[in-house]
Amino acid sequence: MTGTRVLLALLCVAVIATVAASSTSTAAQVVEHDYVGADRCKSCHAAEFAAWGASPHARAMQTLTAAEQKNPRCLACHTMVPDDVQAALVGVQCESCHGPGRHYSPAWVMRDPVLARQLNLLAKVDAAACARCHNDASPAMGAFDFAAKRELIKHWSDEPK
Repeated sequence: MTGTRVLLALLCVAVIATVAASSTSTAAQVVEHDYVGADRCKSCHAAEFAAWGASPHARAMQTLTAAEQKNPRCLACHTMVPDDVQAALVGVQCESCHGPGRHYSPAWVMRDPVLARQLNLLAKVDAAACARCHNDASPAMGAFDFAAKRELIKHWSDEPK
């Protein structure tokens, strides 16, 4: 039964993506990715969105100089999609840690935690996810203590399952 639900969900997503792709207007640059932006998360996760909005992650792009905002190395950590720096995707957002939300963000998927995880929602973020950016190669980063830093961005009431 679970395999059927996943297959049905993927089929629905494929149909929606095909319809959306055929109806979009021409833009100066089209970048294909699976990120939807934090505003999409806000409608169901208002408290988490508010906590994120008050955090340094939300302002990550603003910490860069004008030159750094064009540097792919900086953009790799200060925005979700380095090739797409539209306002909806800049900063370290929900999907930077929880994975691209295109497939798991619809409300009907999020109501089914098993299905959401099967569609790549990372509910429990570990140190490896943070280490993509918080590492010795980052120019402004010192030692990174995952447990201590995790408490600074806590936006959940109990341990994620």
